[in-house]
Amino acid sequence: MPSFTARLQNACAANQSLVCVGLDPDPARMPIDDVVEFNRAIVESTADQACAYKPNLAFYEALGMPGLRALESTVALIRQSAPSAVIIGDAKRGDIGPSAEAYAKAMFQVWNFDAVTLNAWGGRDTVEPFLGDEQRGVFIWCRGSNPGSVDLQDLKIESDSGKVPLYQHLAAEAQTWNAKDNLGLVVGATFPEQLAQVRTLGATMPLLIPGVGAQGGDLEAAIRNGTDAEGRLAIINSSRGIIYASTGPDFAEAARRAASDLREAINRVLDAEGKGWP
Repeated sequence: MPSFTARLQNACAANQSLVCVGLDPDPARMPIDDVVEFNRAIVESTADQACAYKPNLAFYEALGMPGLRALESTVALIRQSAPSAVIIGDAKRGDIGPSAEAYAKAMFQVWNFDAVTLNAWGGRDTVEPFLGDEQRGVFIWCRGSNPGSVDLQDLKIESDSGKVPLYQHLAAEAQTWNAKDNLGLVVGATFPEQLAQVRTLGATMPLLIPGVGAQGGDLEAAIRNGTDAEGRLAIINSSRGIIYASTGPDFAEAARRAASDLREAINRVLDAEGKGWP
């Protein structure tokens, strides 16, 4: 069976796209009240433009039981409307022992996500319960896109390579945990230099790159610094920039335009680097 990384590569090739659409339903911004119908319109309008969808669990949990039912329906509708896409449950879980095992069961067996985001503060014990199935992926939050990420993630620690920032140590450690080719890292586009350093340390690992669009990350730098030697193994996430491109009745059409514009912008950079799609 193909590994998660191979599945992700196939999803990218299917639409010649590195675009991940973040599905963050916010009733204050949605032009319609029904979360499932909102997500359905977004997914159906972008299904041929994206390689992945990333529901952020916080937005669904904030809506209580109706939100969780909407999340269940959203996963099902993605499977139907965008069958080649990878679905990433953005949960940033982080625990150990039986709790981590229960979280892994919930994310993969109950919610049926293809991948999940994790906070690895507890070390390898936090991550290992999620790595058993080579077809299911993990993205470890390594270097955030938020300004406050410097508070901890940039702290210098002693390592075999001398003093290095904590996020670099985590990236190097994660490489040794990736025995089943199903482990990746989350690195913000708002810090392109750090993104390049993580790519060097995790040369064969997929990167999930938030921060382009509403957060102001440099798209061209994110592509140049975040993709591998072939111009792959990175997915560029945009949430608000796509799903709220319009808050009017044309929101689905606007989302498609925004996703298409992002895909085309990424592919122009890849083409310029001689790393375009065959």
